[in-house]
Amino acid sequence: MYLYVYEGYQGGKGGRERTEELVRRAARACIMEEELRLPKASGQILRTDRGKPYFKDVPLEFSVSHTGELWVCLISTDPGPVGVDVQLTRSCRVDRIAKRYYTEDEREFVSAMGESGFFQIWARKEAYAKYTGDGLNEALASFSTLKKGPVAFVDFDIRAGVKGSCCMEEKRELWIRTLI
Repeated sequence: MYLYVYEGYQGGKGGRERTEELVRRAARACIMEEELRLPKASGQILRTDRGKPYFKDVPLEFSVSHTGELWVCLISTDPGPVGVDVQLTRSCRVDRIAKRYYTEDEREFVSAMGESGFFQIWARKEAYAKYTGDGLNEALASFSTLKKGPVAFVDFDIRAGVKGSCCMEEKRELWIRTLI
């Protein structure tokens, strides 16, 4: 799996179009690096009823996240969904959010690790939500991201103050690349 990192992202008006162009650039980079031979494809990005994006005719799985000016795209050449999330650590209502969405062992982890631990768990929860395509909901409190379960997580740090995690069915190696 490849994680493409782009610095200087600006969301807002036109953000979806910029994101889709960056996804296409990341997909082209992955295809070149893996030396994949694919039939000519439109690269059209569609969305499920719940908003999860996917390529209409390119056999790659992907997931996108951004925080501040940092944008990332996880791309997998293997079949099956993937999810990614990045979180800029910042002040927030850690206890209130953890009480609502975290399991007891996750809350204990946050107590021991502080804000850094809180955002690592939150990145895992959001990566899982993108993996399933269900979005953020109360079901996130029903499972622990710290215990072995039906999915695997690969955590990463791109730079100080940013926590990230990838979610997939089976743990795989993660290659981090800069997208220019």
